[in-house]
Amino acid sequence: MATVYRRPVGAMRHSVKPQLASWDRKAHPSQVKLARFLAHVDAVAGPVLGTVSGRVAAELIVGFSDGVSLTDGGHDLDNYLFPVAQRLGPERVAAVFGRKIHGPSSLAVGAARPDTAGATPQFSTRMAGSYERREWKQRLHDRLAARAATIDPGPVGRTIALTTRPGRNWASLWKPLIDAFGPVLGEDPGRPFHPHDDRIVSLALHHTIDTGIAHDVIIDAWWTRL
Repeated sequence: MATVYRRPVGAMRHSVKPQLASWDRKAHPSQVKLARFLAHVDAVAGPVLGTVSGRVAAELIVGFSDGVSLTDGGHDLDNYLFPVAQRLGPERVAAVFGRKIHGPSSLAVGAARPDTAGATPQFSTRMAGSYERREWKQRLHDRLAARAATIDPGPVGRTIALTTRPGRNWASLWKPLIDAFGPVLGEDPGRPFHPHDDRIVSLALHHTIDTGIAHDVIIDAWWTRL
């Protein structure tokens, strides 16, 4: 079973609003806002990265004003967490946690500490081939459809643990992985790989390294209706 980690402690309140990942051109306003936010991440995480010799865990709390829906509107947690993990360095990051709340945003970074109170995953599978290919997502989607029931409407908590070979940018797997979770999260008929992932208000992503796994990926997942 993959290792899962504890949430880091010592959260620092944000003075800069968290930003979604952006693939726009460099001068686009979304990129400017993201760069400003990531500079703030550097200021918070830098002292920790300089003192911790091993891998780290991070938690981003994304705060919204009262009245803003936490379960729709495109505020996907994985798209908030991805630029943070890329900035910290996926090879340094063992776990990333995210939550959406009504209230202030904050960020915590600390040494990665395994959580010994593990639970049996609700879904486990080993995936071969390239995650960049549509067939990879389709196989994962079909396996979930065969083994899991759709969660009732409302906010969802998700935990995903990935096992890969050393040196792999495991954060690059998040998007195609979550895109395949329509059978669990629900999805619009006729729109494959468009799950209702903005339902996720609590997300934990963990990474285990296995030198004997070659190019395959082992996926362990848990979920609950909140």
